[in-house]
Amino acid sequence: MGDPNKPDLRTINGVLDFLDYHQPTEETKPKYENINFQFKLMVQQIWDSLPEGPGKTVAIRAIGRARMECNSCIANGGQ
Repeated sequence: MGDPNKPDLRTINGVLDFLDYHQPTEETKPKYENINFQFKLMVQQIWDSLPEGPGKTVAIRAIGRARMECNSCIANGGQ
């Protein structure tokens, strides 16, 4: 059987839990803060390096999606 601390994505309740907001805990808060700090550094470098235009917008949005996936991974115990 799977890890009881991770949502079971084979069930509707597990999927709903996976998609729910997860309040930071003492254990997860430093991880979120580190991920967000690292992404801010990366965004600044990319922002300064790319020319203005739609490609820059797409790149910044992709970074935002990647950051959300990292935070989701933390919230959902690696799922």
